[in-house]
Amino acid sequence: MRVAVLADIHGNLPALEAVLRDVDAAGVDAIVLNGDLADGPMPGPALDRLAALGDRGIWVRGNSDRDLAAALDGTFQPSGLDANAPAEHYAWCAARISQAHRGRLAALPLTVTLDIDGLGPVTFCHGTPRDDNEFICVDSPVGHYQAAFGGLAAQTVVLGHTHMPFDRLADTRRVINPGSVGMPYGHTGAAWALLGPDVVLRRTWYDTQAAAAAMQASAPDLPGIEFTAGNVRASASDVDALAAFAGAEREQGGRG
Repeated sequence: MRVAVLADIHGNLPALEAVLRDVDAAGVDAIVLNGDLADGPMPGPALDRLAALGDRGIWVRGNSDRDLAAALDGTFQPSGLDANAPAEHYAWCAARISQAHRGRLAALPLTVTLDIDGLGPVTFCHGTPRDDNEFICVDSPVGHYQAAFGGLAAQTVVLGHTHMPFDRLADTRRVINPGSVGMPYGHTGAAWALLGPDVVLRRTWYDTQAAAAAMQASAPDLPGIEFTAGNVRASASDVDALAAFAGAEREQGGRG
């Protein structure tokens, strides 16, 4: 099996469409959708596009997928860095998805494990196998990796959540983040990964200025649309993001 991994799309449909064109050209067997798929300016159309992948799409739950389903149910409770995302954001997004969308998001698994050519068993999760909202960064202490993945049989794990691509070893386990399709930090373009038999961190170029304009036109009343569109036009700093995530890790007990 050879797979593409797409994470943190966040309702950025123009970026998703651009990446899927590259994915089709790569000739993969499956596409792992590694969480945080729809909350953002185009939630319903993004979910419809992913559903159109059919059996090729393998869905994994992200924290915002869970939150979006909860918002439609009226039970959303912010946690972690989600506390910085107002309930109004999720309410706006939830009003633009269907009950069928909600049902799919609510049923997504926390982890999926696939046997990948050249890599063997690979476990996919959004945050960690124990928490979809746990932050693991490229500079996280090895002890955090050991605690988060120590009970995992697979020697390769692919996560998301922090919107920054990396590929590193931590106590002999290979940990990969494909980066973010919809809102990458530290670089422009849409990030994703190709697995089997090697690991290739990919970047798809698309017209980010046009995409940001389309977002603002389709979602002018989305709370935080200026932040979202601004980070599509010019990526947020990876240094600033790492500092913010380090604070979240300390709160979660992952850093000393």
